[in-house]
Amino acid sequence: METRKKTDFRAMRLVPIGIIIAILGITLAQSFVIVPAGNRGVVITLGKVTGLLGEGFNFKTPWLASVEIVDVRVRAAERNGESAGTKDLQEVTADITVNYRLAPDKVDEIFVNLGRGYETSVILPNVDESLKAVTAQFTAEELITRRDTVKAALTDNLQSRLAVFDIEVITVRFTDFQFSAQFTAAIEAKVTAQQKALEAQNKLEQVRFEEQQKVIQAQAEANATITRVSAEAQARLIQSAAEAEAIRVVREQLGLSPTAYTDYLAIQKWDGVLPYLMGSGALPFINVNATRP
Repeated sequence: METRKKTDFRAMRLVPIGIIIAILGITLAQSFVIVPAGNRGVVITLGKVTGLLGEGFNFKTPWLASVEIVDVRVRAAERNGESAGTKDLQEVTADITVNYRLAPDKVDEIFVNLGRGYETSVILPNVDESLKAVTAQFTAEELITRRDTVKAALTDNLQSRLAVFDIEVITVRFTDFQFSAQFTAAIEAKVTAQQKALEAQNKLEQVRFEEQQKVIQAQAEANATITRVSAEAQARLIQSAAEAEAIRVVREQLGLSPTAYTDYLAIQKWDGVLPYLMGSGALPFINVNATRP
């Protein structure tokens, strides 16, 4: 009986020790926290933000402090079918995706000022306001033809708005741009008209080119004719000069006698056959001595 009492007494002594060990274990577990990569830990002590923890293993005040894990990686906020007006009073709807992230060293302030619903309460409303402000600066046609300029303007506008809340805008992307059916039909008609005008202009340029080729060809032929005629005239002049020079030389050789030159020409044309008979009273063709050796 006495042995049993001693056992019960020892068991009762172990209970407080177990409780103390359990409390110490829980306290130790409450004394540290692990913040995952790409996150920050907001320390809240008795309901008040008292610190900011980086990635990895961190200590905190047990029991009194808790840690809220906040993602600081790049996130995407989407706004679909948001409507706005253009400079020329056309209605346009757009699907917009904004990639953003929280300033890592300002997460505690963002948590205090905005809480966890910052995307709904701050980012998306500012996307709407930026879209309306930017599209009002462009015509509907410019939203299509100057898409990169519109995108840059929207990015700048949204960055300036969200920088106040320590939110960084990384990129802004238009996933869709839609106009009214009437405006879309008008744009298609204008594009068709421009294409037809371009085709007509190309045909006109082709005709002009062909006409220019004809003029060039005609000019080349005229130049060739002028060159040929000039060459022929020059050749005739050279030939006449040569003939005149030949006559001069022959006359000098024949002693400048007119009859001698006539005899020379006759000899040039004579075929070498003498006539058999000559009529009485006729002068001989050439005065040749009839005496034979």
